[in-house]
Amino acid sequence: MTPPRSILIVEDEFGLAEMLREMLSESGFTVTLAINGRLALEILDEGRADLVLTDMMMPVMDGVELAAAIRRHQQYRNTPIIMMTSLPTALPRPAGLFDAVLRKPFTPELLLQTVESCLARPHDAAADPAPPGTDVNPSQ
Repeated sequence: MTPPRSILIVEDEFGLAEMLREMLSESGFTVTLAINGRLALEILDEGRADLVLTDMMMPVMDGVELAAAIRRHQQYRNTPIIMMTSLPTALPRPAGLFDAVLRKPFTPELLLQTVESCLARPHDAAADPAPPGTDVNPSQ
């Protein structure tokens, strides 16, 4: 029997973080929470995450800074990263930071579909197509 896949949720809004944790836990994932990017990096240094689900705008270290730090880290550079944002348009950012971008609000079905799709990809395939409703490599 394989262990459950682990997801690190990086979200500074407690209510949303708890809702995401419950939704993903009920779907069989092991979930860890961090309230900002700096804490997320500390959690990654202590263990392993199969996927990072991060908010864009957070205190201390935002989602773009977090994704860039993860991509620079040898051990985690190929970890799938899904960005969640309520911004109406994509901001310019380097290609390859995110495997998918979810626009808030999104449905639980779209979240789970996007997570499963990102986890199913080869580890170096950040540019592969994502489910409908998500943006892949939003800088392009």
